[in-house]
Amino acid sequence: MVILLWFLLAVGPWLIGAGVWAVLGRKASNLVHMTDAWITGSLCCIGLAQVLHLLGAFGHLSLSRLLMLWRVSLAVLGILALAVVAVTRHRHRERFRILPQKGGSFLLPGIFLLTVLFQAVYVYCMPAVTAPGDITVETLHSFLATDGIYLVNPLTGQAYVQGMSLRYKILGLPTLYTLLAASFPVDGAVLVQNLMPVVVLAGSYMAYYRIARLLFGSDLRKKYLFLILVGMIFWCGEGAVWLDGYAALHGAWLGTSIRNLVLLPYALSLGLERDLRRTWPGMVLCVLAEACVCWTFNGLGTCLLLLAVMGAVYKAAGWGPFLRLRARILEGEGGRP
Repeated sequence: MVILLWFLLAVGPWLIGAGVWAVLGRKASNLVHMTDAWITGSLCCIGLAQVLHLLGAFGHLSLSRLLMLWRVSLAVLGILALAVVAVTRHRHRERFRILPQKGGSFLLPGIFLLTVLFQAVYVYCMPAVTAPGDITVETLHSFLATDGIYLVNPLTGQAYVQGMSLRYKILGLPTLYTLLAASFPVDGAVLVQNLMPVVVLAGSYMAYYRIARLLFGSDLRKKYLFLILVGMIFWCGEGAVWLDGYAALHGAWLGTSIRNLVLLPYALSLGLERDLRRTWPGMVLCVLAEACVCWTFNGLGTCLLLLAVMGAVYKAAGWGPFLRLRARILEGEGGRP
C-alpha cells in the first residue's frame, strides 16, 4: 500500500495540475512542465482539503463523510483533468514536457539525482526529530479516534473547555494528513514524519528547478549546478532549527517548512515571469495555500509580502530616476547591456 500511496502522490497532483495549466495556457507555445503541473496540482489538493476541513470544523461533518467527499472530489477532478490533458495532448503534443530538453552531459544531472536520492532515503529512514510545539501526529490521531475535526484536545483527549484559537482552528494541514492516513493503511506518525517530508522535499526541488529554468534557460549545466548547490545548502544547513536545511531534513511536514521550501520559491519563480496574465492564478494559489497550512497574520503571510515587494520593484523600474540611474551605470560600463 505504501508503493500505491507513492504512486498516487506522484501522479495524482501532476494530472490535476497538468489540466489546470492546459486550461490557463491555450496557445501551442505554452509548455506544460512536469514541475509546474505537480506543484499546482498539490496546491489544488491542499485547497480541497481545506474546504473539507472547514466543513468538518465548522459544519460538524464527521470524518467518515469528509473522507467520502475527499475521494469523490479527487476522482471527479482526476477525470476532468484527464479529459483536458488527453484533448490538449492530441491537439498539441509538443506542449507537455516531462523530461528536460536533450543535450549536455549526464554527469551533473546524475550527481543531482544521487543527492536527492540520499536525502530522500535519509528523511524516510531516520527517526523523526520532534519539532518544538508540534502536535500534528497527536491531532491526526484525535481526528481518527473521534471521527471528527477538533472534537477533543489532542494532548488530553478531553473536550475543549475554553475553546481554541480561531486562526489555529482554520489551519487544514492536519486534516489533509488525516484524509491520507484514513485512505491508506499507513501509521499516522510514519505518514506525517517520514512519508510526507519526502514529498515536500521533492516539491522544493521542483520549485527551485523552476527558478533555475528562468535564470539559465536551456543551459542544463548551469541549471543542475544551481540545484546541486541548493542540495548542498540543505545538507550543510541541518544543524540549526531556523535554517531551511533543518526544515527540509528534519521537519518538512510542518506548515512553515512547506511555506519556506515550496511556496516561497515557487511564488518567486512565478513573479519572475514576464507574462503575469498566465501566472497570476499560481500566485493566488501560493498565497491561499500559505493561509491554509501556516499560522500567519489573519492569513496574510510571507508569500503575499514577497509578491507585493516584487510588484513594487516592477513599478519602480519604470520610474524616470531609476531609468536615469540605469543609463549612468551602463554608460560607466561602456554601454554593455
